[in-house]
Amino acid sequence: MTDGFVRLYRRDWTPEQVLRRVDSLAATGMVLGHPRTGRITALSGEWETLGEQVEMTRDGVLAAMAGLREKRFTFQYWLTDTEEEASVICLLSQVGADVVVEDYDLDGFGGPVYRLGQNTVIRRILAEFRATGPAAVGLVVDRWGPSLETDLDDIVTGGPTPVTVVPELMVLRPEIARRHPELSTLVPFDDFLAHDTDDILALAQ
Repeated sequence: MTDGFVRLYRRDWTPEQVLRRVDSLAATGMVLGHPRTGRITALSGEWETLGEQVEMTRDGVLAAMAGLREKRFTFQYWLTDTEEEASVICLLSQVGADVVVEDYDLDGFGGPVYRLGQNTVIRRILAEFRATGPAAVGLVVDRWGPSLETDLDDIVTGGPTPVTVVPELMVLRPEIARRHPELSTLVPFDDFLAHDTDDILALAQ
């Protein structure tokens, strides 16, 4: 078990882009419906039922994904290419007026040595980040979760928070990356600069 995650930051989170994201991930085998039952589930954010599965329709999930505003929405994707039932919990939230964070949980995928399970998720989200095009804002991969207490949202969107705990991968806009001397080595990644201590960008090839 880990507290690892992948966070994709983007703008232009319209209903059309929500549908594109869901359909694009489905084409890779990361689907809303449970592979055996077809059941689609969100996770309750209410205090009394926190974390409990809530069955929803596809249209209901798409509407909740697109209508965030000040709310957060948590739901499950299911992987169709694993021998055992495996889900990826996704938490959507909004930062400021126009940036949406797609937070994909790596809990249960791989361990300190065996990372192939994590990579099956990371590879997909890296591809989605590139496909997001000009609306992309940044990307963070933290395999084990030590940066959870850092305000990564502020860092990625250009705020003054320093990078005190460095995740394995940070992909930032060049003007933001250069504000952080603590990111000692930066390499180009499309229109971004990346600090990659674990060769994660190789999964994008």
